Amino acid sequence: MLFSLSVKNFKKSIRDYSIYFFTMILGIAVFYIFNAIETQTAMMEVTKTKAAIIDMMNGVMDGVSIFVSLILGYLIVYASRFMLKKRKMEFGVYMTLGMSRVKIAGILWMETIWMGVISLAAGLLAGMGISQFMSLMVSHLFQADVSRFVFVISWKAVVKSILYFLIIYTVVMILNTIAISRTKLIDFMTASRKKEKNLLKNPVVSVVIFLLAWGILGYAYYNVTAGAENLESEFQVLAQVLLGIVGTILVFWSFAGFFMWILGKMPKIYYKKINSFVFGELSNKLNSTVISCSVICLLMFMTICILFSAFARKDFKEAEAKKLAPVDISMVKDLGDGKTIEKVMEEKNISRKDFQDTLNFITYELPEVTQGNIVGDAVDRERFGEAYLNQQIELLSVSTYNQAAEKYHLPTYELEENQYLIIADMEGAVGIFNMGLKENPELSIKGKTYYPKEKTCQDGFLMMNYDPQNMGFILVPDSVKFTEAEQKKNYFIADYAKDTKAFREEMDEKFFERLNGEKSDEFSVYFTTQSSVYDDSIGSSAMYIFLGLYLGICFLISGSVVLSLKMLSDAADSKEKYRILQKLGCDQKQICRGLRKQNGMVFLLPVILAAVHSVFGIQVCMEMLSIYETKGTAPALVLTMILIGMIYGGYYLVSQFGCEKIVRE
Repeated sequence: MLFSLSVKNFKKSIRDYSIYFFTMILGIAVFYIFNAIETQTAMMEVTKTKAAIIDMMNGVMDGVSIFVSLILGYLIVYASRFMLKKRKMEFGVYMTLGMSRVKIAGILWMETIWMGVISLAAGLLAGMGISQFMSLMVSHLFQADVSRFVFVISWKAVVKSILYFLIIYTVVMILNTIAISRTKLIDFMTASRKKEKNLLKNPVVSVVIFLLAWGILGYAYYNVTAGAENLESEFQVLAQVLLGIVGTILVFWSFAGFFMWILGKMPKIYYKKINSFVFGELSNKLNSTVISCSVICLLMFMTICILFSAFARKDFKEAEAKKLAPVDISMVKDLGDGKTIEKVMEEKNISRKDFQDTLNFITYELPEVTQGNIVGDAVDRERFGEAYLNQQIELLSVSTYNQAAEKYHLPTYELEENQYLIIADMEGAVGIFNMGLKENPELSIKGKTYYPKEKTCQDGFLMMNYDPQNMGFILVPDSVKFTEAEQKKNYFIADYAKDTKAFREEMDEKFFERLNGEKSDEFSVYFTTQSSVYDDSIGSSAMYIFLGLYLGICFLISGSVVLSLKMLSDAADSKEKYRILQKLGCDQKQICRGLRKQNGMVFLLPVILAAVHSVFGIQVCMEMLSIYETKGTAPALVLTMILIGMIYGGYYLVSQFGCEKIVRE
């Protein structure tokens, strides 16, 4: 009998709670897809840099999967408790007919097993199919060779999915059993008549709290943007996060009362057609979904920021890589041992014939040109210390730098006989030098006084790098003559002799094999290749995108399904009200239009507040990731909105159709 009841209840659950069931399938599919990336990337032929990033990404995915499983676990537990609550009347009838709590718990266990087995099987099958398209996306983002591409099943991802969701379903069954054992018969029988209480009714208090909530949010917005410089500790940053959470909860807590107060001032709108009924139902829904809407809003906010930052960083890093690595290779070596780069290449059997358009030059250091001479008293000298202030700065003639600048596609400069110029692109160094340059510091070079041509650092570098790392060097007129004893570093900039992918890979491999082993030497040759910079940019951007998609999709699914289930529940609870409306003469079109207004407003409010949060949150993310003046923000925002529209909007449409079906019945 228990088996027969569990099968019937399972079929009914699929019909009544299809959103929950298919969400489980979608969640398992997403979990499998992102955990199968490790197997898919094993087929790709990539460079060493990309391979290292892929290995790191797979390790990060393993850690993130634990967090994602907690999110999906919460979702399943919430939905299960929700379904249990809606079936209390049914369980009360069972108990009245003499069924024990143990047998009721047994029915729930069997139903959960049915749900788990079928959703796992369907989710894994869907994930296996979709993951093949993910393979193509992975190869596109990593610009990999997929000539060995075949249909592959990640058994590691299969085992991990089964294990994680088995644990989740076990927890669900235990919690349901506890809930059944603690519920009294009277609670079962009266569950359908219990209404969720409004958390706030007084309109005056609602208006005051609504305005207070926006005051709290405005204060937090200011602190993380215009007032960000005043946030000096982690506690202060955490305080702004807490203010944002409190403000969000208070907005939803007070909005229903504030909304009804506003409508009370507009009787022509309030009493038009069935608006009074629609707005009353909307107020009840908002009052009973305060925490749900707050959580969904915050999840949506995190989703927007995560996805936007991931896509924007990709565009920014690609543009930055083109700027930072315009030639095939750049090398630098300290001349403390007297050996030049060409001498080392000769020793390592690296021929000059492998290069073209080469530029070989030397920079110098003088004891009288130090960091302290530039920054002066513009900084706290005790804080920076004597070691920093006494550090010498490299010097270079302006004509020599202009040759390097032309190869790097950077601006060139001209100097008067008594002028100097500082070139730097590392953010921290630029800020310190700019403070000193405001004081127009004089430099004494070989007995002659020089003045800064500009009051700020100019952007540029001598050595290619993965990020702006030039801490500063000084350009001086060509008339300044240096001696051999003042030589500091030797730089070598060149393109490879052949502009083919195969030759570049061959040369990169040669440098990594023959020069990398010498990095422990104080006077080693340090080199950066264009390929390694591009590969690092492509690989790290792809990793951010996958992590952003993984977390973003899970956050969207969680928030969407919670709200969708709530809408279906409210529609089922309000069937009698809609039946009365029909008896009063309202047709189906009017009622469905009213439903769209209610559900649309409940779904839209978290998105609107999340969008407001995101205006400021995105600025914080761009500041944290050092993404400035990027043209990729618009495409990133469009892609983010498309994904949110597909998932969140899709759940709204499904729940709306479900609500209309309930009303029609």
